[in-house]
Amino acid sequence: MVKQFARYGIIIWVVVFFSLALIAGMKDKIELSSPDGNLKVVFYKDDAGRLSYELLSKERVVIEGSELGLIVDGVELGKDAQLPGDIEVRTVYEQISMRGNHWSARNYCNTTILSLKTGKTEWQIEARIFNDGLGFRYLIPGKGSIMVSGETTSFKIPGKSIAYFQTNMINNEGEYERKLIEDVNALAGMPVTMKLADDGGYIALTESAVYNWSGMALRTENNRVWRGVYPDDSSFQVSSQGNIAISSPWRVIMVAKDLNGLVNCDIVYALSPAPDNTLFADADLWIKPGRALWSWWREGTGNLETQKRYAESAQKLGFEFILVDEGWERWSLNESEYFGMLKELCDYASSRGVKVWVWKHWSKLKDENYRRYFFQKVKESGAVGVKIDFMDSESKEMIEFYESALKDAARSKLMVNFHGANKPTGEARTYPNEMTREGVRGLEYNRGIIYTLPPSYNATLPFTRFLAGHADYTPVTFSRWFMGKTSFAHQLATPIVFLSELTHYADKPEMFLEYDKTAPALDVLKSIPTVWDETIVLPGSEIGEVAGFARRSGKIWFIGVLNGGDAKTLRINLSFLGPGNYQAVILADKMRTKMGFERSEKIVNAKSILDAKMRAGGGFVAKLTPAP
Repeated sequence: MVKQFARYGIIIWVVVFFSLALIAGMKDKIELSSPDGNLKVVFYKDDAGRLSYELLSKERVVIEGSELGLIVDGVELGKDAQLPGDIEVRTVYEQISMRGNHWSARNYCNTTILSLKTGKTEWQIEARIFNDGLGFRYLIPGKGSIMVSGETTSFKIPGKSIAYFQTNMINNEGEYERKLIEDVNALAGMPVTMKLADDGGYIALTESAVYNWSGMALRTENNRVWRGVYPDDSSFQVSSQGNIAISSPWRVIMVAKDLNGLVNCDIVYALSPAPDNTLFADADLWIKPGRALWSWWREGTGNLETQKRYAESAQKLGFEFILVDEGWERWSLNESEYFGMLKELCDYASSRGVKVWVWKHWSKLKDENYRRYFFQKVKESGAVGVKIDFMDSESKEMIEFYESALKDAARSKLMVNFHGANKPTGEARTYPNEMTREGVRGLEYNRGIIYTLPPSYNATLPFTRFLAGHADYTPVTFSRWFMGKTSFAHQLATPIVFLSELTHYADKPEMFLEYDKTAPALDVLKSIPTVWDETIVLPGSEIGEVAGFARRSGKIWFIGVLNGGDAKTLRINLSFLGPGNYQAVILADKMRTKMGFERSEKIVNAKSILDAKMRAGGGFVAKLTPAP
C-alpha cells in the first residue's frame, strides 16, 4: 500500500507492508523478536504471579525481569493475569518522511497484542519490537471511563551500568547527573540514558504518544529498578473515544550498540500517530522550519522599533523569522492598537522576507473560545507562529491543553513553540505545526554571570534530552560573560549538534554581523540549516566528554564538535563523504583564548582526516561543500 502526503505534513511517501504469522506461546511465556532477530522480548509471570518481561539484545539481557501493569479502578492489572496461548504477529514496514536527524524514518517492527484478564477485567498489551528497541502500551477495551491511580511498569537495569538523568519534574530544565546505577536514588524525568557495563552498548527509557493521559517519570527502587510514576497526578480519569479502546502512551526502550545508533533511533517518532490529513492537507504551504533572531535574551522585547531593527538584521543574516517575546501586548493598553502595531511589524518584516512569531502565556489560552479568537487575530496580523509559555506540567489536564492548542493553531495555520514545557513524545509527527519545544535547560540560564551551563552539560544533551525530540535550547552567544567556560567554536557548534526545526539565536545581531572576532565565521553561521538529510555521530564521542556530529543537508556536510572536558584532539575520518573533492571551511578554537576563531580552508575527500584540536570546553566546526 502506497500513500502520498505533503512534505511538512510529515509524510511524503508511506510504503506499508504487512505480513502475519501465528506464534504458539509456551505455557508460561511468550516471546517476540525484532525483524532482524537480534532483539527479543519475553513476557512471563514471575514467581509471585505478576506479569513481567525481559529484553535481550543478541541474547544479552539489557532489561532484567521487570513488572508490567496499571492500577485501574482499584484493580492492579498485571497481578495474577492470565497469559494468552497463541498470538498473532504482524510485521510492519513504513518509510515515513520526517524533520530532524534525517529526512526519512523507518517504522520496521514486529507487533502483537496480548489479550489478558485480571479477575473480571479484560485488558491488553500491544508490543512493537524494532531492530533498535521496544515499545509497549496498555489497552482497555470497551466504552466508558476508567480511573487510573498508578502504574506498575518497571525497568530493571543490569548492574554496573552508568545512568544519565535529570530530576526537574516541573519543566525538565534540570542539569544531568552521571551515576553508577547502584548509587542512584531519584525521581527522574525522561528520557533517561544508560551506558551498559562491559561494552554492552546503550539503552534509553522514554515514552511516545502521550495523549489523553498523564506524563510519566521514573522513580528508583532497590535492586536497580526504575518504576513508572505520574508526578503531576495521583489519579486521573480517562474516557474512551467512540469504539476505540482506551490506550496508554507507549513505554519506549531504545537499544543501541553505540551513540550513533542511539541518536538515529526513530522509535518515539514512529510510534506517534500520523497527522490528520484534513487538518494538515496544505501543511507544506504554511509549516516552514528556519532560524530566528530573538531580542529578549539580550535586550528584552523593547518596542516596535526594536523589533523592526531585528527584522532588518534577520534579513541581513538570511534568517527566516524573528520572535517577539513577552511584552508586545503592552505596546498599548488597547488591544486593537497593539494588534495593529503587530500587523505593522509583520508587514515591515515581510517586505524583507522575514516572518514573525509572537509570545503568549498559556493561562490566557485555557479558554477555548479566547484561544481560537487570539490565534485568528495573530494570523490576521500576519504572524506565522505562537510561542506558548509556562505550562510547567505534564498532568493529564495540561497534556490535553498542549493537544488542543496544537489543533486550534493548525486551524488558523499557525506554527507552535512550547516553552516551560514537558519532554516531546512524538508530537511533531502527529501535529507537524509543533516546530520545537523547550523542556530543556537552555542558554536562558546563561543570562546571569553567577551560573552558566558547563561545557560537559552541552556534551551530554545530544545523548539524553535530544533522544526524545527537538529542543529549543536557543543557542549561540559570543558575549564573553555569557559564554561561561565554552569557546566561540563551541558556541557555533551548538546549532549543528542540537536539533530544533525552529532555532532561535540568542545573542543580539550585532554580535554576529558587526563583531570583528566573529567575522571569520559569519558565512558559515548564515548557512547552518535546522533540518537535516543525514546524521552521523562521530567515533570518539562520549557522553559528557565529546559530542561530535556530522550532518548533511543536500550535498553539504556540517561538522560540529562540543568538548565537554579537558583540552583534546578528535581525529575525524571523512569516509562518510561522497566521491570527489570538497572545499572545507574550518573554524577551530584559539588555544590561548575562548574569544575568536582560527579559520582555515583546504580541499578534502573521503580519504582525508581532520584533526579537531580543542581547548578545554572548546569546540570545532567545519563546512564541507563539493568542490567545483
